[in-house]
Amino acid sequence: METGNKGYDKLLQYGLRLFTKKRYTTSEIQKKLTAYAKKREAIEEEFVEGVRERLEELGYLDDKQFVEDYVSHCARVRPRGRMLIARELKMKGLPKDLVEEGLDKVEVDEGGMAFEILERRVKRWVKYTEYEQKTKAYRFLYSKGFGRDAIYKAIGRCYNHER
Repeated sequence: METGNKGYDKLLQYGLRLFTKKRYTTSEIQKKLTAYAKKREAIEEEFVEGVRERLEELGYLDDKQFVEDYVSHCARVRPRGRMLIARELKMKGLPKDLVEEGLDKVEVDEGGMAFEILERRVKRWVKYTEYEQKTKAYRFLYSKGFGRDAIYKAIGRCYNHER
């Protein structure tokens, strides 16, 4: 693409400005740039692909690294299971094989995370019978995207007082 074109330069500046706020996937940035180009009549939509390629060259767009960073961030900051993380990444427009590869590459202790979350939450359920507590625990952990094995291990550790 021509870097001397005013529309291209404006679109590239917009793309760079977007990355100052947060990281984006290739699919997300494509949508943002296309929407920006449609709003501005001076910018031709053909420039979108060139700007996206330029952002990749500059190292701003790397879906593989995005997946790995997102998964490790989720494990540290706001724990949730593999299923929920995978769903969130697919909603961001990432291909299924890339998501699975990233989830496999980053080591996540689902059982440990599920236990930690459940240990904090179980204090709210003391007024219920143990059966009701376990049912609530299962539903809660499932809603957080944890798999069946991790849920059963966490419930077993929590209610059998294993550490």
